[in-house]
Amino acid sequence: MVELGAAMHAESAFAPLDYSREKCRSMGHRYIQNPDVNFGAVAELDGQTVGMLMGYVTDYYFGNDKIACDILWYIDPKHRGSRAAIKFLRAFQHWAKQQGAAEVCIGISTAVEFERTGMLLERLGYTHVGGNYKLSVVG
Repeated sequence: MVELGAAMHAESAFAPLDYSREKCRSMGHRYIQNPDVNFGAVAELDGQTVGMLMGYVTDYYFGNDKIACDILWYIDPKHRGSRAAIKFLRAFQHWAKQQGAAEVCIGISTAVEFERTGMLLERLGYTHVGGNYKLSVVG
């Protein structure tokens, strides 16, 4: 997962930023240890990890309802178009419902195939709400 995360990082809008394998490995361990609030799933093919989705559930800041949000959802470019992305979403949605979430929120902050990803999410019933705006303050 850490190496697939490095590939995602290199392909994404985050590429100019630091990627710490140790920090990602540590985060993976925290997720495994807290399955009531953290979700993690991988897709493997011939012993290779080719996709993953990680997310969490938390209360909305303004009330007591819960929201489930992804922190990463990535499929290796050679395996995009497979059913893995849809299977990940359905598993995450099922987990979110079990955790009492009122909504599932999936972001596309990496800028990787965001139009194609958005179309998939809309076909699956998601509604496009808002957007992300970034400003680099380094240098």
